[in-house]
Amino acid sequence: MSQTLTIAHWAANLSHPVASLDDFTALVTAQLEKAKTEKADILMAPEHISEYWMPFAPANLPLTEENGWVADQTAQVMPLLQEAVKRAGVALVAGSSSYRHEKTGKCRNRSWMLFPDREPVHHDKLVMTPSEKDPAGWSFEPGNTVNVFDWRGMRLALIICLDIEMPAVAHKMASADIDLLLVPSMTTKIAGYHRVFSCARARAVELMTAVAVVGCVGGAKDPDGAARESYNGAAAVYIPSEEVFGHTGVFTDMPVHATSDGAGEMLISRDIPVGLIRGVRQGKPEAWPGPFDAAHIEIAHESAPVRKVC
Repeated sequence: MSQTLTIAHWAANLSHPVASLDDFTALVTAQLEKAKTEKADILMAPEHISEYWMPFAPANLPLTEENGWVADQTAQVMPLLQEAVKRAGVALVAGSSSYRHEKTGKCRNRSWMLFPDREPVHHDKLVMTPSEKDPAGWSFEPGNTVNVFDWRGMRLALIICLDIEMPAVAHKMASADIDLLLVPSMTTKIAGYHRVFSCARARAVELMTAVAVVGCVGGAKDPDGAARESYNGAAAVYIPSEEVFGHTGVFTDMPVHATSDGAGEMLISRDIPVGLIRGVRQGKPEAWPGPFDAAHIEIAHESAPVRKVC
C-alpha cells in the first residue's frame, strides 16, 4: 500500500498563447513530462483550464453559447489527454471544463481525473458562482454527487473551487475515510483565493486528511484580441494540524500571484504522508473526535429583554 504521494501543481498562466487543441494538448503533455521528471504521481491543473481555448473560439461567440462550444472541445481533447497520461505514467487532474451531462444534456462544470492505470473519474461542480449560474451567461447545471474512488491503495475524492467552501459538503464526506481531497480552483480576486485556500485548510482539519489545491493566473483573450477576465492563483497542500505533522497544517504552499512567465509556475508537493495521516485518523489524533454528527445540537436564541419606557 502506498504511504506517500507526490503532486505537481500547475498554476497555469492563461495568458500563455494557445492557438488550437493540438497546441493545448502539447502544452499539457509538456507539463506531464515535467511532472514525470519530478517523479510526481499526479499533475493538477486548475478549474476552467478551457479558458486556454477561447482565443480560437468562433468570432463573436455569445456568452450563452460558450459552454456548448467548450463542451464540444472537451469531447475532442479528453481522449488526447488520456493518451498523454498513459505515455507519461502520471495521473492528471485535468482542471475543469464544460461538459454535456449524459442524461440531462445540460452543461456542467466537470473536472476529469485521468490515470495511466485505471478508468477515469469525474466530478461535476456542486455549487455555482453567480457568473456560472447566470441564465444570461454560462448557466451551468450543478452536480449532485461526490465520487470517492480508490487508486494505488488510497481513497481519493475530487471537488471544485466553491465546493470546498461548503461545510455541508465536508459533512457529507466525513465518514468516507478519504486520504486525499483534490481541489482545482479559479479565483478572480485575492479575496477569492483566501476563501478557497482558507477553507481547504479547514477541511484538512475537519476531515483529518490531505487537501491539495491549485489555481490559475493571468487571463486569456477572445478571438478579436480583447482581454478576458484575469485571475489570482496559487497552490498548496494542507494536512491536519497535529504535532506529528509539524503543527502548522501547511505541507507546501505557493504565494498567491496574478502573473507568471511562460506556461505558469509549478509547485512540487513531494512525499505527502497520506499513510501516516491515515494512521492518525484511524488511530489516536490529539483532539479530533472523528466524523461528527451535530444532529443532536440545538441553536438556542435568547429572547431580548423588554425595555419599559417611562
